[in-house]
Amino acid sequence: MDSILFDLGNVLVHYDHRRALTALAGLYGVDAEEVLNLYQAIASAFGTGRIAPEEVVHRFNECFGVERSLESFTEAFCSGLARNDAALAYAVSLQQEDALAIGAISNTNALHVAWLDAHVPELREFDLVMMSNEVGIHKPDPQIFELAMELLNIPAEQILYIDDLAENVEAARRLGMAGVVHFDWIKTRRQIETWRAERRRNAPSQ
Repeated sequence: MDSILFDLGNVLVHYDHRRALTALAGLYGVDAEEVLNLYQAIASAFGTGRIAPEEVVHRFNECFGVERSLESFTEAFCSGLARNDAALAYAVSLQQEDALAIGAISNTNALHVAWLDAHVPELREFDLVMMSNEVGIHKPDPQIFELAMELLNIPAEQILYIDDLAENVEAARRLGMAGVVHFDWIKTRRQIETWRAERRRNAPSQ
């Protein structure tokens, strides 16, 4: 059994960070740079599940002196997310093949996970979905990849990891996985098929 593991943001799902910052800045009547500075101070804690969405909203409200609801904050915070239908369809097509486990590993947070649950039902078909806020580990920490291998019961040399951030791909490679830094889907699909062909050539004869 081989496995292909995908990042989510800007791989299987579109994510425009600047759009979300602009929406939050508009919600609070401040500059996007102020929003970015505040969020960077809490991003790690939020992304590893150590603080809840309500606490994030409280900190924004307190910092900017404006009372905003969790609902309005969530709408602005998730405004940069959008489905990538073609990428998701391709991942699902791989999932339907025998002897190939498909998974996702994402640095994310509770609000984005709720959006994904509502808008990307394809993830329910995957063999593994690991969200940083649910496992308490951020990429490129090798522990998150080690946990994926343990849960899949598949060794590193039988796994291909795909991410748009080179540092995350390098972390996976250091553990023995194959890795692809994603830039565009034409190139990435070609690299996936090349890896799969190589795996088939190297498979032991039955």
